Amino acid sequence: MNRYIRLRMKLNWVSLFIFFSLSAYSQQRQIDSIEQELTHHVAHDSLRLNLLSELSYLYYSIDPEKGIKSADEAIELARTLVDSNKIAIAYAYKGHNYSALGKDSAALKMYDAASDIRRLTHDKVGMARLIYNKGLVYFNQSDYLRANDANKEAYEVFKVEKDSFLMAKMLNSMGINYMYLSQYPQSLKAYMDAKVIYEDLSLQDNLEYANIHANIGLLYAHLNKPELSHQFQKLALQHFKKLGFKEGEANSLTNLGRLSTEKGNTEVAIDLYHQAYDIMKLIHNERGMASALTNIGIAHVEEGRYQAAIPFFKQTQVIYENLSNANNLAIVHDNLGECYLNLFEQSDKMADLDASLLHYRKSLDNAKTANSVRLQYVANEGIAEALSKKGDYKNAFDYKSSSVVLRDSFLSTDKREEIAKLEAKYEYEGEKALLKADFDKKQAIVKADLDKQQFISLMILLGALFFLLATGVGFVLYKKRRDALAAKKVADFKAEVAETELKALRSQMNPHFIFNSLNSIRDYMHKNDMKAAEGYLMKFAKLTRSILENSEKNWITLEEDLELMKIYIEIESMRLRSPIASKIEIDGDVDPENTLVPPMILQPFIENSIWHGVSQKEGMGELVIKVRTDGEFLICEVDDNGIGRQKSIEMKTTKKSMGLKITQSRLEILNRLKDKKGSFQVHDKEVGTSVEVKLPLELQF
Repeated sequence: MNRYIRLRMKLNWVSLFIFFSLSAYSQQRQIDSIEQELTHHVAHDSLRLNLLSELSYLYYSIDPEKGIKSADEAIELARTLVDSNKIAIAYAYKGHNYSALGKDSAALKMYDAASDIRRLTHDKVGMARLIYNKGLVYFNQSDYLRANDANKEAYEVFKVEKDSFLMAKMLNSMGINYMYLSQYPQSLKAYMDAKVIYEDLSLQDNLEYANIHANIGLLYAHLNKPELSHQFQKLALQHFKKLGFKEGEANSLTNLGRLSTEKGNTEVAIDLYHQAYDIMKLIHNERGMASALTNIGIAHVEEGRYQAAIPFFKQTQVIYENLSNANNLAIVHDNLGECYLNLFEQSDKMADLDASLLHYRKSLDNAKTANSVRLQYVANEGIAEALSKKGDYKNAFDYKSSSVVLRDSFLSTDKREEIAKLEAKYEYEGEKALLKADFDKKQAIVKADLDKQQFISLMILLGALFFLLATGVGFVLYKKRRDALAAKKVADFKAEVAETELKALRSQMNPHFIFNSLNSIRDYMHKNDMKAAEGYLMKFAKLTRSILENSEKNWITLEEDLELMKIYIEIESMRLRSPIASKIEIDGDVDPENTLVPPMILQPFIENSIWHGVSQKEGMGELVIKVRTDGEFLICEVDDNGIGRQKSIEMKTTKKSMGLKITQSRLEILNRLKDKKGSFQVHDKEVGTSVEVKLPLELQF
């Protein structure tokens, strides 16, 4: 039975929405301030109307019944003042408060009344806001398809209006609906797109941004990534407490309780659920209270206390039936089926088995109503198990077969791969965009040159057919053809240079280095070593920015390049068990500020010295960079005290280095441009390895 319990335990999570408002959310003291101002301001004017409207909105997450009273007073005053805009706002806020109380039908009536006014005034944005809020009601009724249609309709309006903030709100809601429809890749994309918008708008301290993090944590729970889920939920909880948003605080406590339940910490989970219940009771949120009670029941199921769990599910069954919430009804009936099936195994009473089968079938009906593929799968599993206990193996096999098909539809390899790709995309999107833009630009230039030369070659060929017998003209055509071929070689060489530069940039900013650096920063933050994390991040940012800035340069000063190498060594050293002692020695006849070198030309050799040399030995690693001149050449040496090439080969740590191959190509191109013989050689020492890089000497002045 535990194999079915463990999957069901992952279903009853709480998603977070935030209503639209005309002003920012504030704490209880703002409500007290407004009420005090209303006491002194008795005049029935627009100022009092604004105060009543604002108070109605602020109350929806704290005391919705008071919010409704404030909205009614605002509607009455707005009618007296003949202010249709404020009437529509008051209707909308009254709808918010009805929704918080679980009175969905009343909420929809208020939104429709507000929509009638917005339609008469041709207020498309106001209409879109109301469509979104109606979508929240559909969500509470488990009609996720209809809710998502509302979100998409509102999103298109905000897109036309170029309102990024409201577009992000829609993406958040769409992500939640996709998640409940088991469309996880679409859900992750919507959340990530919304998160990027808030970050672009510098709204990381906004309540909406905290809401996004809570929902990303919820998605990671569905994707069986508890550590990431816990990280995002804790972050969201801190934001909600700081902002005084009680409903968000309670929902985050519930979700953290779910994570504790799955880890087997049921006592901790139940305590968190009770905290959530007390908050929801304080703000009169019946839906939230039902969620907390349901989760307490699930925790008892996890403990094997099935008889104790049943009353909690029976109590919430009535609440969810009144709320017409098919999704949560499916969860409640599924858990009741689980309880009775376990009681049957303990007592062998057929009445318990019949009750189990009845609840599993009700769970399946509600899962179909909610269009939840995942819940349908769980219900089919439960029915198959109960029928098997009754000896009805034929029907049990049919339901089991259906469950397998449903499971494959949301746990397919394709979906897991798509999710992984989306995660990688949003971590590497910025670097990739810069690389692609630069590459496309260079490729377009090369293609234009090639097309031009091909056209010239074609003209020469056609001309040769007409004037083949004319010796003088033939000679001219021959000369033109020779020039065209020479030009084509030049174009081919330019293409080779562009491709080599792109490969060099990719090797310097390879995803492994970036991801490892980000993981190191995350590890410091996880250990609460914020000083080390900040230092690492500053070095990493400076290095990547310099790489991108130098990507279009053929030469930079030796001083700049050595500074980059110093930062690169410091970053890699922070990831090793033992630090690296590094030193740069420059001969007196070398002027670093006037000497030019190709950007990051020494980086592949330093990388090899670190990861195939000094990182493999015990104790302190040493790395020395020496620079001198030899006639028309600049000599750079990378010297280490690592394990040496032979031992590295024996330990199988040496792999074919793309960085060295690319560096060889860069040197060959440099030699062709300068008509020199630059090269690099690797020398084995008694202890460690030495690489000598020979570059044509290039000076600024």
